[in-house]
Amino acid sequence: MKKLLLSFLICGVSFASMAEVVTLEGKDYEVQRLIDRQIGPGIQHTRFRLPSYPLNINVVKVDLTNPYNRIETTIANESAKGTELLVNAAKRQSYPSHRALAGANANFWVVATQPEEKTYTGTTRNVSLRNGKMVTESNQHRDQWDGGTMRTGIVGVSYDKQLYIDRCVSTIEVSAPAIGTLTVHQCNKGIHPDELCMYNSLYGTTRQFMPICQDEKGKYQHDEGGDATEILLDMQEGEGWNSGRDIKFTVKEIRTDAGKGTLGSHDLALVGRGQNQTDIAKLSVGDEVVLKYTWTFNPGTDKEVTPLIENAIGGNALVMVDGVLTEHNTNESYNSQVYSRTGYGCSADGKTLYIVVIDKSTDPTYGASSGCNTTKMCE
Repeated sequence: MKKLLLSFLICGVSFASMAEVVTLEGKDYEVQRLIDRQIGPGIQHTRFRLPSYPLNINVVKVDLTNPYNRIETTIANESAKGTELLVNAAKRQSYPSHRALAGANANFWVVATQPEEKTYTGTTRNVSLRNGKMVTESNQHRDQWDGGTMRTGIVGVSYDKQLYIDRCVSTIEVSAPAIGTLTVHQCNKGIHPDELCMYNSLYGTTRQFMPICQDEKGKYQHDEGGDATEILLDMQEGEGWNSGRDIKFTVKEIRTDAGKGTLGSHDLALVGRGQNQTDIAKLSVGDEVVLKYTWTFNPGTDKEVTPLIENAIGGNALVMVDGVLTEHNTNESYNSQVYSRTGYGCSADGKTLYIVVIDKSTDPTYGASSGCNTTKMCE
């Protein structure tokens, strides 16, 4: 799992202990509340133990109505590619007036043995958005993973600190008079034939762009390049990375017969192949180009909404909605097996975040924990 951090401000401590009972798949278990402490204003950390299971569970509950609390996506070493220990990320993100108090893993990332291993190893499969700046997109196109975000879901936090955790579709578009409106298929990943990809500094300023293809076995391969057009752009004065809003750029450089260039000192690169190569080649140095990326939750339903999302992560599957378990607890082996578990949930009003981490290990202080499937995590 990619090491992603949710960071919160301020710290304080209290302690309580009591016994309770929980029912899992029809069987009652005594629950020991070993730790119950306030670690920040409106932020509670509770450590539960089910000794007869055995199971160790950590829960962090965050009140987003508290002005001191903030949720941020942290990416490994500020790069779209690679991993980082969560404790190191927490240290790196802690400084005066900004203290990282709690965090958990989130996005799955490409590992060896998977079809994309030669191209995307260490890159998240799902959306990653940090403070309005896109790290990776929501796998809505050719590299769609596990049915896309209508299956995996997205955990999003808006600029006004409202939580959205549900099924989702995303769009990335660039527009200019010379090209009309074009769909961007990938962010900080590879460009398949006839795709359009965007790159920002989180990809790396000296790392080559990545034309890719698939062999007869479906394995991803690097293409030689030379069949793409690269457009290098800088943000206009007063602009910043903002999700859900127009971001204006100016074309600074155009490279033809390319595809393996680098971003350098520019803010954004658009790299197109096939028809997209032809389309973006219509741009000229000095042209204004508008970029916009959005997330729509529960599309096509009476709950459809397109909020201004500031921070977002994805995961493996949306396993519970409004307290009801989904089919994704049982329709794949990963969720059905006994494993360590991480889950994110929110209150009905979207103002309280819950982070649940269930161990599959032996803790030197609290003892063994057997892990569980996602059905029991939801219960």
